[in-house]
Amino acid sequence: MDEVGIGLFNRDMIRSIKERWHDGGISVIYVRFQAGNAASESALQLWESGEPRLFWRQRLEWDYFYLFYRKQQDESIDKLTDQAVERLTEELRKAGAKRESEHDAETKLEAAIGVSTAFPPATGRSSEAVIYRMLLGAMEKSMLNGLERSNGNEVSVRNSAIAPQLAAASDPIRQLHSPGIQSKTVRIGALAVPFPIISGQTRVSEVAFLFDTNAKTQGAVIVDRGRPVGILMKEKLHQMLAGQFGLPLYWNRPVERIMNKQPLIVDEQLPVEQVSQLAMARDFSQLYDVVLITKDGQMAGAASIRSILECITTLRTEAARGANPLTGLPGNEEIQLELRRRIGQGAPFAVIYADLDYFKWYNDFFGFGLGDDLIRYLAEILCEKQSLLGSDGDFVGHIGGDDFIVVTNANVAEQLCQALIKRFDAGIKPFYGGIEVTTVEDRNGELIEQEGVTLSLSLMIWDGKVPLASEDIPRMAAKLKKQAKALKGSVYIKDQIIGMLHGEERH
Repeated sequence: MDEVGIGLFNRDMIRSIKERWHDGGISVIYVRFQAGNAASESALQLWESGEPRLFWRQRLEWDYFYLFYRKQQDESIDKLTDQAVERLTEELRKAGAKRESEHDAETKLEAAIGVSTAFPPATGRSSEAVIYRMLLGAMEKSMLNGLERSNGNEVSVRNSAIAPQLAAASDPIRQLHSPGIQSKTVRIGALAVPFPIISGQTRVSEVAFLFDTNAKTQGAVIVDRGRPVGILMKEKLHQMLAGQFGLPLYWNRPVERIMNKQPLIVDEQLPVEQVSQLAMARDFSQLYDVVLITKDGQMAGAASIRSILECITTLRTEAARGANPLTGLPGNEEIQLELRRRIGQGAPFAVIYADLDYFKWYNDFFGFGLGDDLIRYLAEILCEKQSLLGSDGDFVGHIGGDDFIVVTNANVAEQLCQALIKRFDAGIKPFYGGIEVTTVEDRNGELIEQEGVTLSLSLMIWDGKVPLASEDIPRMAAKLKKQAKALKGSVYIKDQIIGMLHGEERH
Protein backbone atom coordinates (compact mmCIF):
# COMPACT_ATOMS: atom_id res chain seq x y z
CA MET A 1 0.00 0.00 0.00
CA ASP A 2 1.31 3.46 -0.93
CA GLU A 3 1.57 6.26 1.61
CA VAL A 4 -1.88 7.27 2.82
CA GLY A 5 -2.74 10.96 3.13
CA ILE A 6 -4.42 12.49 6.16
CA GLY A 7 -6.89 15.38 6.63
CA LEU A 8 -10.31 16.49 5.41
CA PHE A 9 -10.84 19.22 2.78
CA ASN A 10 -7.26 20.39 2.66
CA ARG A 11 -5.61 21.18 -0.67
CA ASP A 12 -3.63 17.94 -0.74
CA MET A 13 -6.79 15.89 -0.30
CA ILE A 14 -8.62 17.67 -3.14
CA ARG A 15 -5.61 17.34 -5.43
CA SER A 16 -5.18 13.66 -4.58
CA ILE A 17 -8.84 12.94 -5.35
CA LYS A 18 -8.73 14.81 -8.66
CA GLU A 19 -5.71 12.77 -9.70
CA ARG A 20 -7.57 9.51 -9.17
CA TRP A 21 -11.30 9.79 -9.73
CA HIS A 22 -11.22 9.93 -13.55
CA ASP A 23 -10.32 6.22 -13.56
CA GLY A 24 -13.74 5.20 -12.31
CA GLY A 25 -14.71 7.20 -9.28
CA ILE A 26 -13.76 7.59 -5.63
CA SER A 27 -15.47 5.94 -2.66
CA VAL A 28 -15.50 6.58 1.06
CA ILE A 29 -15.97 4.11 3.89
CA TYR A 30 -17.14 5.85 7.03
CA VAL A 31 -16.79 4.06 10.37
CA ARG A 32 -18.12 5.21 13.71
CA PHE A 33 -17.69 3.38 17.01
CA GLN A 34 -20.14 3.74 19.87
CA ALA A 35 -17.25 4.00 22.32
CA GLY A 36 -13.51 4.10 21.92
CA ASN A 37 -11.44 1.05 22.76
CA ALA A 38 -8.10 -0.47 21.86
CA ALA A 39 -9.65 -3.47 20.13
CA SER A 40 -11.35 -1.34 17.47
CA GLU A 41 -8.21 0.72 16.89
CA SER A 42 -6.08 -2.38 16.42
CA ALA A 43 -8.60 -3.93 14.04
CA LEU A 44 -8.67 -0.78 11.92
CA GLN A 45 -4.89 -0.56 11.74
CA LEU A 46 -4.62 -4.19 10.69
CA TRP A 47 -7.28 -3.67 8.03
CA GLU A 48 -5.68 -0.46 6.69
CA SER A 49 -2.31 -2.15 6.18
CA GLY A 50 -3.81 -4.64 3.75
CA GLU A 51 -5.84 -2.26 1.57
CA PRO A 52 -3.96 -1.45 -1.68
CA ARG A 53 -6.54 1.06 -2.96
CA LEU A 54 -6.77 3.12 0.23
CA PHE A 55 -5.22 6.54 -0.40
CA TRP A 56 -6.65 8.88 2.25
CA ARG A 57 -7.84 8.65 5.82
CA GLN A 58 -8.95 10.88 8.65
CA ARG A 59 -9.95 10.27 12.25
CA LEU A 60 -12.21 12.68 14.14
CA GLU A 61 -12.50 11.28 17.67
CA TRP A 62 -14.38 8.01 16.98
CA ASP A 63 -15.35 8.87 13.41
CA TYR A 64 -13.11 7.47 10.69
CA PHE A 65 -13.08 8.33 6.97
CA TYR A 66 -11.27 6.13 4.41
CA LEU A 67 -11.03 7.08 0.72
CA PHE A 68 -10.50 4.48 -2.00
CA TYR A 69 -9.78 4.64 -5.73
CA ARG A 70 -9.60 2.17 -8.59
CA LYS A 71 -7.16 1.56 -11.42
CA GLN A 72 -8.28 1.06 -14.99
CA GLN A 73 -7.87 -2.71 -14.87
CA ASP A 74 -9.79 -3.06 -11.61
CA GLU A 75 -13.41 -4.01 -11.03
CA SER A 76 -15.95 -1.22 -10.48
CA ILE A 77 -15.37 1.14 -7.57
CA ASP A 78 -18.59 -0.12 -5.94
CA LYS A 79 -17.40 -3.71 -6.00
CA LEU A 80 -13.92 -2.81 -4.77
CA THR A 81 -15.46 -0.89 -1.89
CA ASP A 82 -17.87 -3.70 -0.99
CA GLN A 83 -14.93 -6.10 -0.82
CA ALA A 84 -13.00 -3.69 1.39
CA VAL A 85 -16.00 -3.42 3.72
CA GLU A 86 -16.25 -7.20 3.92
CA ARG A 87 -12.59 -7.38 4.96
CA LEU A 88 -13.12 -4.61 7.50
CA THR A 89 -16.16 -6.35 8.95
CA GLU A 90 -14.21 -9.57 9.30
CA GLU A 91 -11.45 -7.80 11.23
CA LEU A 92 -14.00 -6.22 13.54
CA ARG A 93 -15.67 -9.56 14.12
CA LYS A 94 -12.35 -11.14 14.99
CA ALA A 95 -11.65 -8.31 17.42
CA GLY A 96 -15.06 -8.78 19.04
CA ALA A 97 -14.58 -12.54 19.35
CA LYS A 98 -11.17 -12.01 20.91
CA ARG A 99 -12.56 -9.61 23.49
CA GLU A 100 -15.25 -12.12 24.38
CA SER A 101 -12.77 -15.01 24.72
CA GLU A 102 -10.62 -12.91 27.01
CA HIS A 103 -13.67 -12.20 29.22
CA ASP A 104 -13.30 -8.48 28.72
CA ALA A 105 -15.63 -6.52 30.96
CA GLU A 106 -16.69 -4.54 27.91
CA THR A 107 -17.28 -7.32 25.43
CA LYS A 108 -19.49 -5.34 23.11
CA LEU A 109 -17.79 -3.90 20.04
CA GLU A 110 -20.28 -1.99 17.90
CA ALA A 111 -19.54 -0.09 14.71
CA ALA A 112 -21.69 1.82 12.25
CA ILE A 113 -20.42 1.64 8.66
CA GLY A 114 -21.56 3.70 5.69
CA VAL A 115 -20.37 3.72 2.07
CA SER A 116 -20.71 6.32 -0.67
CA THR A 117 -19.22 6.96 -4.11
CA ALA A 118 -18.37 10.11 -6.08
CA PHE A 119 -17.42 10.78 -9.69
CA PRO A 120 -15.95 13.88 -11.39
CA PRO A 121 -18.50 16.72 -11.13
CA ALA A 122 -20.54 17.90 -14.06
CA THR A 123 -20.04 21.42 -15.35
CA GLY A 124 -21.14 24.00 -12.82
CA ARG A 125 -20.52 21.94 -9.69
CA SER A 126 -17.42 22.29 -7.57
CA SER A 127 -15.24 19.33 -6.66
CA GLU A 128 -15.52 20.26 -3.00
CA ALA A 129 -19.33 20.10 -3.13
CA VAL A 130 -19.25 16.64 -4.74
CA ILE A 131 -16.78 15.37 -2.15
CA TYR A 132 -18.82 16.85 0.68
CA ARG A 133 -21.95 15.09 -0.58
CA MET A 134 -20.01 11.83 -0.75
CA LEU A 135 -18.89 12.15 2.88
CA LEU A 136 -22.36 13.19 4.00
CA GLY A 137 -23.93 10.26 2.13
CA ALA A 138 -21.65 7.76 3.84
CA MET A 139 -22.48 9.22 7.26
CA GLU A 140 -26.20 9.07 6.54
CA LYS A 141 -26.06 5.47 5.36
CA SER A 142 -24.21 4.43 8.50
CA MET A 143 -27.17 5.70 10.53
CA LEU A 144 -29.96 4.50 8.26
CA ASN A 145 -28.99 0.91 7.64
CA GLY A 146 -30.10 -2.00 9.79
CA LEU A 147 -28.17 -3.80 12.48
CA GLU A 148 -26.44 -7.06 11.62
CA ARG A 149 -25.17 -9.37 14.36
CA SER A 150 -22.36 -11.78 13.63
CA ASN A 151 -22.91 -15.41 14.72
CA GLY A 152 -23.41 -14.60 18.38
CA ASN A 153 -20.21 -12.60 18.74
CA GLU A 154 -20.63 -9.29 20.50
CA VAL A 155 -19.86 -7.15 17.49
CA SER A 156 -22.58 -5.31 15.57
CA VAL A 157 -22.07 -3.83 12.13
CA ARG A 158 -24.51 -1.54 10.34
CA ASN A 159 -23.73 -1.60 6.66
CA SER A 160 -25.71 -1.73 3.41
CA ALA A 161 -22.79 -3.04 1.39
CA ILE A 162 -22.76 -6.33 3.32
CA ALA A 163 -26.47 -6.88 3.90
CA PRO A 164 -28.37 -4.87 1.30
CA GLN A 165 -32.04 -4.57 2.13
CA LEU A 166 -32.96 -4.35 -1.55
CA ALA A 167 -31.10 -7.36 -2.92
CA ALA A 168 -32.75 -9.15 -5.85
CA ALA A 169 -34.01 -12.65 -5.20
CA SER A 170 -33.16 -14.08 -8.62
CA ASP A 171 -30.91 -13.30 -11.58
CA PRO A 172 -33.60 -12.21 -14.08
CA ILE A 173 -34.68 -9.49 -11.68
CA ARG A 174 -31.98 -6.86 -11.38
CA GLN A 175 -30.97 -5.54 -8.00
CA LEU A 176 -32.88 -2.46 -6.98
CA HIS A 177 -31.60 0.52 -5.07
CA SER A 178 -33.39 2.23 -2.21
CA PRO A 179 -35.16 5.45 -3.24
CA GLY A 180 -33.98 8.52 -1.40
CA ILE A 181 -35.54 9.22 1.97
CA GLN A 182 -37.17 12.62 2.25
CA SER A 183 -36.75 14.60 5.45
CA LYS A 184 -38.77 17.45 6.92
CA THR A 185 -37.69 21.06 6.44
CA VAL A 186 -35.76 22.81 9.21
CA ARG A 187 -34.90 26.51 8.98
CA ILE A 188 -31.30 27.59 9.44
CA GLY A 189 -32.41 29.94 12.20
CA ALA A 190 -32.82 26.92 14.46
CA LEU A 191 -29.03 26.42 14.33
CA ALA A 192 -28.10 30.03 15.06
CA VAL A 193 -25.76 30.42 18.05
CA PRO A 194 -24.14 33.61 19.43
CA PHE A 195 -20.93 34.66 17.71
CA PRO A 196 -18.46 37.43 18.66
CA ILE A 197 -19.35 40.77 17.07
CA ILE A 198 -16.89 43.61 16.49
CA SER A 199 -16.81 46.86 14.52
CA GLY A 200 -14.76 47.38 11.40
CA GLN A 201 -12.49 49.86 13.21
CA THR A 202 -11.38 47.33 15.84
CA ARG A 203 -7.60 46.88 15.69
CA VAL A 204 -6.18 43.57 14.52
CA SER A 205 -4.18 43.41 17.76
CA GLU A 206 -7.42 43.54 19.77
CA VAL A 207 -8.96 40.73 17.72
CA ALA A 208 -5.83 38.63 18.15
CA PHE A 209 -6.07 39.12 21.90
CA LEU A 210 -9.74 38.09 21.82
CA PHE A 211 -8.87 34.88 19.97
CA ASP A 212 -5.88 34.05 22.19
CA THR A 213 -7.81 34.50 25.42
CA ASN A 214 -10.87 32.55 24.27
CA ALA A 215 -9.77 29.14 23.05
CA LYS A 216 -13.23 28.12 21.80
CA THR A 217 -13.76 31.27 19.73
CA GLN A 218 -13.65 30.38 16.03
CA GLY A 219 -13.78 33.90 14.66
CA ALA A 220 -15.61 37.22 14.78
CA VAL A 221 -18.27 38.94 12.70
CA ILE A 222 -17.76 42.54 11.63
CA VAL A 223 -21.03 44.49 11.77
CA ASP A 224 -22.19 47.93 10.72
CA ARG A 225 -25.25 49.13 12.67
CA GLY A 226 -26.18 45.55 13.43
CA ARG A 227 -25.80 44.26 9.87
CA PRO A 228 -23.01 41.78 9.13
CA VAL A 229 -20.52 43.11 6.56
CA GLY A 230 -17.59 40.75 6.99
CA ILE A 231 -16.00 37.93 8.93
CA LEU A 232 -12.55 37.06 10.22
CA MET A 233 -11.83 33.48 11.23
CA LYS A 234 -9.19 32.73 13.83
CA GLU A 235 -7.25 30.38 11.57
CA LYS A 236 -7.07 32.98 8.79
CA LEU A 237 -5.77 35.65 11.16
CA HIS A 238 -3.09 33.36 12.54
CA GLN A 239 -1.97 32.51 9.01
CA MET A 240 -1.65 36.19 8.12
CA LEU A 241 0.28 37.10 11.28
CA ALA A 242 2.59 34.10 10.97
CA GLY A 243 4.18 35.44 7.78
CA GLN A 244 7.54 37.21 7.77
CA PHE A 245 5.96 40.67 7.63
CA GLY A 246 2.59 39.76 9.17
CA LEU A 247 2.91 41.63 12.45
CA PRO A 248 4.24 44.97 11.13
CA LEU A 249 1.78 44.90 8.21
CA TYR A 250 -1.44 44.13 10.06
CA TRP A 251 -1.02 44.49 13.85
CA ASN A 252 -2.24 48.08 14.23
CA ARG A 253 -4.59 48.21 11.26
CA PRO A 254 -8.39 48.15 11.51
CA VAL A 255 -9.87 44.69 11.03
CA GLU A 256 -11.99 45.86 8.07
CA ARG A 257 -8.77 45.96 6.02
CA ILE A 258 -8.22 42.20 6.28
CA MET A 259 -11.74 40.78 6.84
CA ASN A 260 -13.53 38.56 4.34
CA LYS A 261 -15.94 41.03 2.75
CA GLN A 262 -18.07 38.35 1.10
CA PRO A 263 -19.14 35.95 3.84
CA LEU A 264 -22.11 33.66 3.34
CA ILE A 265 -25.08 35.53 4.86
CA VAL A 266 -28.51 33.87 4.89
CA ASP A 267 -31.91 34.71 6.28
CA GLU A 268 -33.09 32.64 9.25
CA GLN A 269 -36.02 31.23 7.21
CA LEU A 270 -33.82 29.50 4.60
CA PRO A 271 -33.94 25.66 4.80
CA VAL A 272 -30.84 23.98 6.22
CA GLU A 273 -30.48 21.79 3.11
CA GLN A 274 -30.30 24.86 0.87
CA VAL A 275 -27.79 26.57 3.15
CA SER A 276 -25.64 23.44 3.04
CA GLN A 277 -25.53 23.62 -0.76
CA LEU A 278 -24.62 27.31 -0.69
CA ALA A 279 -21.89 26.69 1.87
CA MET A 280 -20.27 23.94 -0.15
CA ALA A 281 -20.37 26.03 -3.33
CA ARG A 282 -18.04 28.59 -1.75
CA ASP A 283 -14.40 29.00 -2.63
CA PHE A 284 -12.14 26.43 -1.01
CA SER A 285 -10.51 29.06 1.18
CA GLN A 286 -13.91 29.81 2.80
CA LEU A 287 -15.18 26.26 3.03
CA TYR A 288 -15.07 26.04 6.82
CA ASP A 289 -16.08 29.62 7.61
CA VAL A 290 -19.24 29.82 9.69
CA VAL A 291 -22.50 30.79 8.00
CA LEU A 292 -23.90 34.12 9.19
CA ILE A 293 -27.63 34.16 9.94
CA THR A 294 -29.77 37.29 9.92
CA LYS A 295 -33.28 38.21 11.00
CA ASP A 296 -34.76 41.20 9.21
CA GLY A 297 -31.24 42.01 8.04
CA GLN A 298 -29.79 42.13 11.56
CA MET A 299 -27.18 39.71 12.87
CA ALA A 300 -28.96 36.81 14.61
CA GLY A 301 -26.13 34.33 15.07
CA ALA A 302 -23.97 31.88 13.15
CA ALA A 303 -23.90 28.18 12.28
CA SER A 304 -20.82 26.05 11.78
CA ILE A 305 -20.48 23.57 8.93
CA ARG A 306 -20.36 20.79 11.50
CA SER A 307 -23.70 21.80 13.04
CA ILE A 308 -25.29 21.96 9.59
CA LEU A 309 -23.94 18.52 8.71
CA GLU A 310 -25.16 17.03 12.00
CA CYS A 311 -28.61 18.59 11.51
CA ILE A 312 -29.02 17.14 8.02
CA THR A 313 -27.89 13.71 9.20
CA THR A 314 -30.29 13.79 12.16
CA LEU A 315 -33.22 14.89 10.01
CA ARG A 316 -32.70 12.13 7.51
CA THR A 317 -32.26 9.58 10.27
CA GLU A 318 -35.57 10.67 11.81
CA ALA A 319 -37.21 10.44 8.40
CA ALA A 320 -35.81 6.94 8.00
CA ARG A 321 -37.44 5.80 11.24
CA GLY A 322 -40.85 6.66 9.79
CA ALA A 323 -40.04 5.22 6.38
CA ASN A 324 -41.31 1.94 5.04
CA PRO A 325 -38.61 -0.66 5.84
CA LEU A 326 -39.10 -2.48 2.54
CA THR A 327 -38.56 0.47 0.21
CA GLY A 328 -37.12 3.26 2.37
CA LEU A 329 -39.86 5.60 1.16
CA PRO A 330 -41.72 7.91 3.57
CA GLY A 331 -44.63 6.29 5.39
CA ASN A 332 -48.11 7.45 6.33
CA GLU A 333 -47.11 10.18 8.77
CA GLU A 334 -44.89 11.91 6.21
CA ILE A 335 -47.55 11.39 3.53
CA GLN A 336 -50.18 13.23 5.59
CA LEU A 337 -47.72 16.04 6.35
CA GLU A 338 -46.95 16.40 2.65
CA LEU A 339 -50.62 16.51 1.64
CA ARG A 340 -51.37 19.15 4.27
CA ARG A 341 -48.35 21.16 3.19
CA ARG A 342 -49.44 21.09 -0.45
CA ILE A 343 -53.00 22.08 0.38
CA GLY A 344 -51.71 24.88 2.58
CA GLN A 345 -49.73 26.34 -0.33
CA GLY A 346 -52.95 26.82 -2.27
CA ALA A 347 -51.36 25.97 -5.63
CA PRO A 348 -52.63 23.29 -8.06
CA PHE A 349 -51.13 19.81 -7.66
CA ALA A 350 -51.87 16.20 -8.55
CA VAL A 351 -51.99 13.04 -6.46
CA ILE A 352 -51.43 9.60 -7.96
CA TYR A 353 -52.33 6.50 -5.98
CA ALA A 354 -50.68 3.35 -7.34
CA ASP A 355 -51.31 -0.28 -6.46
CA LEU A 356 -50.90 -3.70 -8.03
CA ASP A 357 -53.75 -5.84 -9.33
CA TYR A 358 -53.67 -9.58 -8.41
CA PHE A 359 -50.74 -9.05 -6.07
CA LYS A 360 -52.17 -11.58 -3.58
CA TRP A 361 -52.17 -14.22 -6.32
CA TYR A 362 -48.55 -13.38 -7.15
CA ASN A 363 -47.51 -13.60 -3.50
CA ASP A 364 -49.25 -16.95 -3.04
CA PHE A 365 -47.95 -18.44 -6.27
CA PHE A 366 -44.34 -17.15 -6.36
CA GLY A 367 -43.68 -16.58 -2.66
CA PHE A 368 -43.25 -13.61 -0.38
CA GLY A 369 -39.62 -13.05 -1.34
CA LEU A 370 -40.43 -12.32 -4.96
CA GLY A 371 -43.53 -10.46 -3.80
CA ASP A 372 -41.26 -8.07 -1.91
CA ASP A 373 -39.10 -7.70 -5.02
CA LEU A 374 -42.17 -6.78 -7.04
CA ILE A 375 -43.09 -4.09 -4.53
CA ARG A 376 -39.54 -2.73 -4.70
CA TYR A 377 -39.77 -2.73 -8.48
CA LEU A 378 -42.88 -0.56 -8.32
CA ALA A 379 -41.13 1.78 -5.86
CA GLU A 380 -38.17 2.06 -8.19
CA ILE A 381 -40.15 2.96 -11.29
CA LEU A 382 -42.22 5.51 -9.36
CA CYS A 383 -39.04 7.26 -8.25
CA GLU A 384 -37.39 6.84 -11.64
CA LYS A 385 -40.23 8.35 -13.66
CA GLN A 386 -40.87 11.08 -11.11
CA SER A 387 -37.22 12.16 -11.31
CA LEU A 388 -37.41 12.25 -15.12
CA LEU A 389 -40.79 13.96 -15.56
CA GLY A 390 -41.48 15.67 -12.25
CA SER A 391 -39.83 18.48 -10.32
CA ASP A 392 -37.66 18.84 -7.23
CA GLY A 393 -40.65 19.40 -4.96
CA ASP A 394 -42.37 16.13 -5.87
CA PHE A 395 -43.04 13.46 -3.26
CA VAL A 396 -43.15 9.65 -3.45
CA GLY A 397 -44.50 7.73 -0.45
CA HIS A 398 -45.24 4.13 0.47
CA ILE A 399 -48.62 3.71 2.17
CA GLY A 400 -48.02 0.04 2.84
CA GLY A 401 -48.08 -3.29 1.05
CA ASP A 402 -48.40 -2.63 -2.69
CA ASP A 403 -49.98 0.83 -2.23
CA PHE A 404 -48.00 3.97 -3.09
CA ILE A 405 -48.62 7.68 -3.55
CA VAL A 406 -47.01 10.33 -5.74
CA VAL A 407 -47.61 14.06 -5.29
CA THR A 408 -46.56 16.04 -8.34
CA ASN A 409 -47.34 19.03 -10.55
CA ALA A 410 -50.76 18.98 -12.20
CA ASN A 411 -49.39 19.74 -15.67
CA VAL A 412 -47.22 16.59 -15.85
CA ALA A 413 -49.45 14.12 -13.99
CA GLU A 414 -51.05 12.42 -16.99
CA GLN A 415 -47.74 12.09 -18.81
CA LEU A 416 -46.30 10.56 -15.65
CA CYS A 417 -49.15 8.03 -15.41
CA GLN A 418 -48.66 7.00 -19.03
CA ALA A 419 -44.92 6.58 -18.53
CA LEU A 420 -45.44 4.53 -15.36
CA ILE A 421 -47.82 2.12 -17.07
CA LYS A 422 -45.50 1.70 -20.04
CA ARG A 423 -42.48 1.11 -17.81
CA PHE A 424 -44.31 -1.32 -15.52
CA ASP A 425 -45.74 -3.45 -18.31
CA ALA A 426 -42.35 -3.56 -20.05
CA GLY A 427 -40.56 -4.89 -16.97
CA ILE A 428 -43.04 -7.24 -15.31
CA LYS A 429 -42.39 -10.46 -17.28
CA PRO A 430 -39.00 -11.31 -15.70
CA PHE A 431 -40.81 -11.58 -12.36
CA TYR A 432 -42.58 -14.71 -13.61
CA GLY A 433 -39.29 -16.60 -13.95
CA GLY A 434 -39.96 -17.78 -17.51
CA ILE A 435 -43.47 -19.08 -16.74
CA GLU A 436 -46.14 -18.07 -19.25
CA VAL A 437 -49.04 -16.69 -17.23
CA THR A 438 -52.51 -16.87 -18.78
CA THR A 439 -54.74 -17.11 -15.71
CA VAL A 440 -54.69 -15.74 -12.18
CA GLU A 441 -56.83 -16.09 -9.07
CA ASP A 442 -58.93 -13.22 -7.83
CA ARG A 443 -59.47 -12.53 -4.13
CA ASN A 444 -62.33 -15.02 -4.07
CA GLY A 445 -60.10 -17.81 -5.34
CA GLU A 446 -61.77 -17.84 -8.77
CA LEU A 447 -59.61 -18.40 -11.86
CA ILE A 448 -59.85 -15.64 -14.44
CA GLU A 449 -58.12 -15.06 -17.75
CA GLN A 450 -55.38 -12.52 -17.10
CA GLU A 451 -51.72 -12.32 -18.12
CA GLY A 452 -50.39 -11.66 -14.63
CA VAL A 453 -50.04 -8.57 -12.45
CA THR A 454 -51.12 -5.15 -13.71
CA LEU A 455 -50.90 -1.60 -12.39
CA SER A 456 -53.85 0.59 -11.39
CA LEU A 457 -53.37 4.34 -10.99
CA SER A 458 -55.86 6.77 -9.47
CA LEU A 459 -55.09 10.32 -10.60
CA MET A 460 -56.66 13.29 -8.80
CA ILE A 461 -55.95 16.87 -9.83
CA TRP A 462 -56.70 19.83 -7.55
CA ASP A 463 -57.05 23.35 -8.93
CA GLY A 464 -55.90 24.99 -5.70
CA LYS A 465 -59.24 26.74 -5.19
CA VAL A 466 -61.90 24.22 -4.18
CA PRO A 467 -61.95 23.56 -0.39
CA LEU A 468 -59.98 20.39 0.30
CA ALA A 469 -58.75 18.51 3.39
CA SER A 470 -55.98 15.92 3.36
CA GLU A 471 -58.35 13.21 4.66
CA ASP A 472 -60.62 13.74 1.63
CA ILE A 473 -57.94 12.50 -0.76
CA PRO A 474 -57.76 8.82 0.37
CA ARG A 475 -61.56 8.59 0.25
CA MET A 476 -61.64 9.85 -3.32
CA ALA A 477 -58.71 7.62 -4.25
CA ALA A 478 -60.54 4.53 -2.94
CA LYS A 479 -63.46 5.29 -5.23
CA LEU A 480 -61.18 5.62 -8.27
CA LYS A 481 -59.18 2.55 -7.28
CA LYS A 482 -62.32 0.41 -7.30
CA GLN A 483 -63.22 1.64 -10.76
CA ALA A 484 -59.68 1.13 -12.10
CA LYS A 485 -59.58 -2.46 -10.84
CA ALA A 486 -62.81 -3.22 -12.69
CA LEU A 487 -60.97 -2.57 -15.96
CA LYS A 488 -58.61 -5.02 -17.60
CA GLY A 489 -54.90 -4.33 -17.94
CA SER A 490 -52.81 -1.50 -16.53
CA VAL A 491 -54.88 1.70 -16.47
CA TYR A 492 -55.22 5.08 -14.85
CA ILE A 493 -58.44 6.93 -14.03
CA LYS A 494 -58.37 10.69 -13.82
CA ASP A 495 -60.59 12.76 -11.55
CA GLN A 496 -60.68 16.55 -11.43
CA ILE A 497 -61.30 17.74 -7.87
CA ILE A 498 -63.87 20.43 -8.63
CA GLY A 499 -66.17 20.22 -5.63
CA MET A 500 -68.97 17.77 -5.04
CA LEU A 501 -69.02 16.65 -8.67
CA HIS A 502 -66.10 14.77 -10.19
CA GLY A 503 -65.69 14.16 -13.90
CA GLU A 504 -63.95 10.82 -14.37
CA GLU A 505 -61.99 9.92 -17.46
CA ARG A 506 -60.77 6.38 -18.16
CA HIS A 507 -57.55 5.65 -20.05
